[in-house]
Amino acid sequence: MWHWLSANSRHGVHSPFVYQLVDEVIYGTQSIQEISLPESMQKLDPKVQAMLCRVLQAHAPSGDFTNVYVVDTPTAHADMLAQAKPDTLLIVLGIYDSTEQKNQWKRIQAHSAVSVTIDLFYVGLVYFREGQAKEDFKIRF
Repeated sequence: MWHWLSANSRHGVHSPFVYQLVDEVIYGTQSIQEISLPESMQKLDPKVQAMLCRVLQAHAPSGDFTNVYVVDTPTAHADMLAQAKPDTLLIVLGIYDSTEQKNQWKRIQAHSAVSVTIDLFYVGLVYFREGQAKEDFKIRF
């Protein structure tokens, strides 16, 4: 409940990149092509799975997901952050599932290479965009 009250919709977002992502992809209703999601993502609610498929398609329209990493354990982020490039996307699962997961999310948000984090309660999206100011967003989903 607290997340819902403290989060913004797309109208509370001032970053053009994030506004477009939220408006067209996260809240989008476009049809999605079949993407084979990792097993850890197949356990998510179907609505969240569909949104993540749209995020993946928007991030890598050609289907090349080599720079997309799924963080599904509290310690999995360290190596992924070290390997991150400007076109890397981290999808962090269960950011509020445990104290460890919450702490991991905070460490990821604080990392110097991270430029944009989007907290969707069920998952977190992490972008490494050159030239973009560091911002953390909470979005209602």
